[in-house]
This record gives sequence, C-alpha cells and structure tokens, in this order.
Amino acid sequence: MDEFENQPSRKSSWFRFSLRSLLLLMLLVAVYLAGRYGNRHVFPSQLSGAWEATLPSGFVRTVTLIHLEENRFLLKSGGSVFNGVYQWQSDRLVVIQPDDKRMKGLIWKWDDGNMTLIGEPPGNPTGSSYLGAKMERLEKTEDEK
Repeated sequence: MDEFENQPSRKSSWFRFSLRSLLLLMLLVAVYLAGRYGNRHVFPSQLSGAWEATLPSGFVRTVTLIHLEENRFLLKSGGSVFNGVYQWQSDRLVVIQPDDKRMKGLIWKWDDGNMTLIGEPPGNPTGSSYLGAKMERLEKTEDEK
C-alpha cells in the first residue's frame, strides 16, 4: 500500500477530456458528411438506359443514353437538338460531338438521380433556350435488370 500512497494523485485533465470530445465530434461530422455526399458519386454504368427529358416549354420526350467507352456516352432521341456524344466529367455530362454543330456547349448536371441542363451555346442558335430542361430516369424493364 505504501507504493500507492507515494505517487502523486492523478487529476483528470480538462484538456484531455476536451480533446477526446473534439475527436468524437469530428468523427461524427465525418460520418454524417460521408453519408450525405457519398451517394452523389455516379458510376458511368448507372447513366446508361432510358430517360425522360422535360423541356422548359413542357414538351416531354424519351432519351436514350448508351455507354460507349470509359466516360463517353451517346445520347439519342428522335429529332432532338441534344443528340450527340457526351463525356462524363465529375458530376456533369458535357457534349463533345453534337449531331447539330450549333449545339456545342451543352452541359447536363447530375442532381440526386436526375440531370438538369445548365449550359448551352451562347445566343440560342436554335431560337429557343433549353436551360433548365430536366432528365429523369425511366424505370428499368425486366430485360435491363
């Protein structure tokens, strides 16, 4: 018992408690942010398939995205100015070879499972602005699953 009596009493340090609390808080914030932003990452294979495009004027048309290679896609729709080859860059689908040469500059932004047109050629070469057009994923058929 004598050896324990000679040791100085150990005081709990406020700094040590505070550091532990801070580390725990940082861990909780990291887990929260990982869950919140982790589902925004899109793999190119998730983009392939049928989509429904709703234009700002209210017209609706079916659009098909076909995965070509790596991050390149072919967008097809009957008589659409959006047709062409696109490249996936971060969270955007950027046209690199439009079927209609006037439509260079089209950019679709990924937003929680949908895409919104956020970029188009300057001066509205077709006479209409399509900014704000939305593409929503159509349900997959049994053959696609």
